[in-house]
Amino acid sequence: MSDYITTVLLVAGIITAAVLVTVFFLIIPLRISLSFRSRGMVIQGDLTGSWFIFGLDIRFSGNDPRVSLKIGGVRLVTRQVTAFTDLKKYSPGERDAERFPVISLLKILKGPVLNAILDLIRHTRLDYVRGNARIGLDGPAATGMFYGLYRATGALLPLDRINFNLTPEFNEEVCEIDLETRFHIAFPIRMIVHAVRIVKHPAIRKVMKKSSRRSPQKVAG
Repeated sequence: MSDYITTVLLVAGIITAAVLVTVFFLIIPLRISLSFRSRGMVIQGDLTGSWFIFGLDIRFSGNDPRVSLKIGGVRLVTRQVTAFTDLKKYSPGERDAERFPVISLLKILKGPVLNAILDLIRHTRLDYVRGNARIGLDGPAATGMFYGLYRATGALLPLDRINFNLTPEFNEEVCEIDLETRFHIAFPIRMIVHAVRIVKHPAIRKVMKKSSRRSPQKVAG
């Protein structure tokens, strides 16, 4: 009798945990924040994604992007991202597709990936946009036209969530931007669903099989 009660309690605990995890994914949104700073050719930024107590932070400054894992606001692990800088050294071609199999998947997976992006956009809500900019183009006339376009489109934006000030500079060519924005995805579980669909795509399985066949040859060589 005690074994039966233990089994029932174990099954009930597993079901309860699964329900709580599902509810968390449905209730707690995924928040994404972006900070951007530009001073001429110098660009710095910070992209942060957070859900519950977990967070992922990507900082980029020039050619030195770094990604960090955070829990409860504490930065635990920080690693330099070298994959993108390695890809910039090669132009697209057959040899690149062989060296980086992800390149060969881009055209094949553009349909599923595009559907996932569009679906997530439908469930994305903007929290706020804050920023300042000082812009001067290659002439007073171009700067004036750009500033007039900004004033015309600014009246159509929701002022309760967007606060962005643009200062035109007519005497010099300059581009200084400070931008901070945050938005959230209402149902983060949809990201997992789309990720599973993309991973189960036949093209990814095909590339994985090719990689597994090549690895013994490289070891033997």
